Amino acid sequence: MTQTYFEEQVWQLFFEGTSRMGSTRNIIVGVGVVPVSPQNYVIPHAFSLTEPCSNNIAKYNALLTGMQLAGEIGVKILEAYSDSKLIINQVHREYEVRHKDLVPYHNATINMAEKFRIFYIDHVPR
Repeated sequence: MTQTYFEEQVWQLFFEGTSRMGSTRNIIVGVGVVPVSPQNYVIPHAFSLTEPCSNNIAKYNALLTGMQLAGEIGVKILEAYSDSKLIINQVHREYEVRHKDLVPYHNATINMAEKFRIFYIDHVPR
């Protein structure tokens, strides 16, 4: 019954990823995802990534993590939001994915989006 209940309702996902140089000159990468249920329950998650990467790869990782979490609980209609115009426009296929390191993340995002009955992604200002 719970799975069917989620399938017909819209969930929102807010995601962010960042990469920065730490005080010991090592790269620290973190991602945050905030799924919001149709009843407006907020379920924040934060993760540290073990491999250094760019900000854009961190943002893709955040999106993929959020999409995976949503899929695991049976969400079928997902709206995703971020302040990254690059990621949003690449997923919309308005921008080409030119950096070779982003291609596998973009492809994984497109493949995962197809598993939802409806997947919508849009930009929100900072």
